[in-house]
Amino acid sequence: MTVDEISTVDVPAQKGATAVLLKNGATPIRKNAAEVAAGTAEPLYKAAEYGDAMMARAGEIAVEKGCTPGQALLDHSGTDSVLIELACAERSAEIAFRKVRTDAVYDSSPQWS
Repeated sequence: MTVDEISTVDVPAQKGATAVLLKNGATPIRKNAAEVAAGTAEPLYKAAEYGDAMMARAGEIAVEKGCTPGQALLDHSGTDSVLIELACAERSAEIAFRKVRTDAVYDSSPQWS
């Protein structure tokens, strides 16, 4: 194989390209998930966003292993470090959301007193 050119673009549009190397668009969420799992940061994203990132990672594993994303999630949720970090961040985001709702103070309106 010979490589004539390497370009870094968000949307590859080279006519006649025989291969495309994609950059990972989930790097910030994964970096934050790793920091949350290590206890060095607070979640920056909503729990659902971490869940979406988990399914995207399961999709990557599924392609590699030749199975469905659901099966990849089941089989690798305890062994894949990225899935573990994302799951930890998802749970932390859920807890943070519940804490905010629990700690919220609602003022009564004089109109309804």
